[in-house]
Amino acid sequence: MNVVSFFSGAGGLDLGYCLAGHRIIWANDFDEFAVETYNKNIGAYLGHCASCIDIVTLLDKERDDIDKIIPDCDIIIGGFPCQGFTIANLARSMEDDRNFLYLQLLKAISVKHPPFFQLENVKGLESINDGKVLPMIINDLENAGTINSKFFPSNSSGYDVYYNVINAYDFGVPQNRERVIILGIRKDIKKGTLLNHISNLPLQKNKPYKRLIIEPTHSEKSIINDSFLPKDKMNMMYSNWITGKDVHNMFLPNEQVYKASNLKDAIGDLPLNYSDDCNINNHTGSACKVKIKNVVGNRATNWEKRAPTIMGRGSGTGGPLIPPHPAKHRRLSVREVARIQTFPDDFVFYGSNSACYRQIGNAVPVLLAYNIALIFKEYEES
Repeated sequence: MNVVSFFSGAGGLDLGYCLAGHRIIWANDFDEFAVETYNKNIGAYLGHCASCIDIVTLLDKERDDIDKIIPDCDIIIGGFPCQGFTIANLARSMEDDRNFLYLQLLKAISVKHPPFFQLENVKGLESINDGKVLPMIINDLENAGTINSKFFPSNSSGYDVYYNVINAYDFGVPQNRERVIILGIRKDIKKGTLLNHISNLPLQKNKPYKRLIIEPTHSEKSIINDSFLPKDKMNMMYSNWITGKDVHNMFLPNEQVYKASNLKDAIGDLPLNYSDDCNINNHTGSACKVKIKNVVGNRATNWEKRAPTIMGRGSGTGGPLIPPHPAKHRRLSVREVARIQTFPDDFVFYGSNSACYRQIGNAVPVLLAYNIALIFKEYEES
């Protein structure tokens, strides 16, 4: 399927879709270093580049002009900026301008009216403003392109919108990372095999949301070891994908649920100290000293456990909050947090260490994105 990507960043979500057999035909972000990373690791193999421009400026136009800017597509995807929503931001509020950037996605969906869309955000989206924001967003998305559309009303059919909170840890990502996943299906589309992943059960009492179901592939309760670690899966898939091979069925989920991975699985083979060794891309990092205490960014990590959530920023200001290495002698390196976010080792990040940390922390884990994108691939092949 042809995919249009908003807020693409370094490309975690997009790479997952590419590995699942889809085609990114248009992408945008406003962070110049993230766009450079994207274009050198993804765009170079797609034959076109992501654009670097503020999305509000780009879409501050009439319907016909937006229609010309954004190509026709099957799916619109986007992890709209989450710093204003995240629970790490103690000043969360809808007054934060970043929290309205989803409206740009809404504009695009209302104009292009693609068969599908898939959005991602932090778990905090559920609770902001006493839980009133997420229902508002879902209602806006359901009405996109209809006579009740917030932007550019028309006679289009609107969407069935499904959502759930999904932990990337349950899909092989060695990290505790809970995220809201929102999936939209245009009402005139026959759902077919998509129904295998969706239930109409209400998520909460008095909140008749449609639940998105994606079966976990990994669990800490399982005793079955996967034949390949997440890092090996990503390295193999990416190295084949950049040569033009179809890799979407290389590591398809099956009925077995494998043992969840930990920090030793993810980064145990990397040198204990930062290194400029050209054989290890981005194994450099923060000079900020480690002070183990019970606060975000300074809690001890353990080789035998999952990593804490890798974040791009703290409360919206200052630099990224990078967890300590399990040996406690330094912060995790750029390559180590990239491994934890399941980026392949040949995926090189550009910019300062801080810029690289930010790109990785703001990304969707590639392995999680791949598992979500497979839903649409199964539908396409059905």
